[in-house]
Order: sequence, then C-alpha cells, then structure tokens
Amino acid sequence: MHWLLLILFCSMSVYVNYGLGLQNTMNQYSGLKEYGSYVALYAIHALFAYLLYSFLYNDFSFWAKPGFLILLSLSFLIFAFRATVYQHDLLIEHLSIEGQKRINQFVYNDIFRLLYLVIPLTLIWLLADRKNQPLYGLTFKNHKPKVYWILLLCMVPLIAGASCLSDFLDYYPRMRVLQYFNPPTWKLWMYEVCYGLDFSSIELFFRGFMVMGFIRYVGMNSILPMATFYLSIHYGKPLGESISSFFGGAILGIISYHSGSIFGGIMVHAGIAWLMEAGGFIGNYIKSINT
Repeated sequence: MHWLLLILFCSMSVYVNYGLGLQNTMNQYSGLKEYGSYVALYAIHALFAYLLYSFLYNDFSFWAKPGFLILLSLSFLIFAFRATVYQHDLLIEHLSIEGQKRINQFVYNDIFRLLYLVIPLTLIWLLADRKNQPLYGLTFKNHKPKVYWILLLCMVPLIAGASCLSDFLDYYPRMRVLQYFNPPTWKLWMYEVCYGLDFSSIELFFRGFMVMGFIRYVGMNSILPMATFYLSIHYGKPLGESISSFFGGAILGIISYHSGSIFGGIMVHAGIAWLMEAGGFIGNYIKSINT
C-alpha cells in the first residue's frame, strides 16, 4: 500500500509537470518568486512522502524533533538555491577574456553548482554529525565497485533505447549547446569533466545527506522521501529520465544506507550521465545521416 500510494502521487506529479506545464510556468519566474516556487516544489514532494509514512504506520514521533524539522527545511532551501541562483555567471564573465565569456559560463557553471551544495552540507556536518559519521557517505569503507559496474552495464541497453527517442535527442548531448560557440577542444572536455563532477554533489546531497543525515530520526524510512524529492529535481528533463529517477534514486538510497558509502552512487550517476552524452552524440549522428 505504501509503495502504491507513493507511486500514485508521483504519477500525478509527473502529469502536472509534463502534461500541464508547471515547470515551464516556474521557469518564467525570477528572483525570490522563482526561488520560492522551487522550495515549494521540493517541499511538497518530500513532505508528502514523510506524512504518508506517518499516517500509514502511525509514527509521528520524529515530527516533534526540532533537528528533523531544521534539516528538512534546510534541504529545500539549499537545493532551491542551487537550482535558481546564477549570479556566478557575472563573476565568470568578469574573469573571462573577450570571446570566451559565454563559453566559460557553460564550462564552469557546474563547479559553482557543486559548491552550492558541498559548502552548506559540510557546515551542517561539522555542526551536527562530525562525531557520528564521515561526511555523509564520503568513505570507501564497504564500497564494492563490482556491484556498481554491473548496474552501469544494465543501463547500457536502456540508454541505447532512449537514444532513439526524439525528446532524448533534443536534450542530449548537453555539450551540443557549447559547440555552437566553437570553443577549443580542451574546453569541451573540461565541460564534460565538470558535468560529471556535479553529480558527485548530487549524490552527496541525496544519497548522503538526505539518507544518512536523517537516519538518527527516521532510520531507513528516509529513503522514499529522498527518492520522491529526487524525482522533482528532474522535471524539465526527458520524461523517461524523470520517471526512472524515482526508482534509481530509491535503489541507490538503499545501497548507500546499507554500505554507508556514496562512492558507488557517484560511479553510477556520473557513468550514466556520460553514457547519455555518448548516446545523444550517437543518436543524433545516426538521425542526421538518415535525414
């Protein structure tokens, strides 16, 4: 019943965002209105998942703990900041030579997005969890790479299939946007490296902080709210990617909970991202020679 109701909620959410265009409406906002809309989007998803668990299992004990409420509120505020703040573009523009400004904004954007998560999470860890655990899963203890290589191999046929879909090919490869500016080759590769590194901060936030940071309050019951929250950050991406993010997030959450490490999740997440880039290149190439 728990899974069924949560999947029903996620299905309705996906319909609202893709069928009714909620994400497009949100993207028309700016400033505090845009920031607030993203805070609300993330809060609705995570709060529904936690409340669903409480009502189904009659467990409201953690709602009375200030630490839980503070961490949950901070999670929405921090990730919405990452999603909506682009003032770093002005700094990059100031430091760039003429003709390289727009290129550098694309290349180095993900470095700033990484910092927008890593810095506040590190501060929270230093204040609340430094004595209890490594930095939210940044440890190789119990890390078994073989499992994650298998997961990546399982994704190859799925990504190959997605590479035949028009919405996937319209979105990937992300590098294609940068190619319009005719940058030097090394900056194309730098973009891909930064693009992959950004997913390490995503894993630190979701499979690290949103799971391990909440263990003291709800144990493994933090996994499904994390996966529901994780679904909501994929709106605007291809539909299939959004739907699969819930299940993929839950699987990686279970693994990180039991292993205490997020390095496997970083392997899988960055690996899938680069595979989708490759799939986008190949798919668009085949499409171009067939038209």
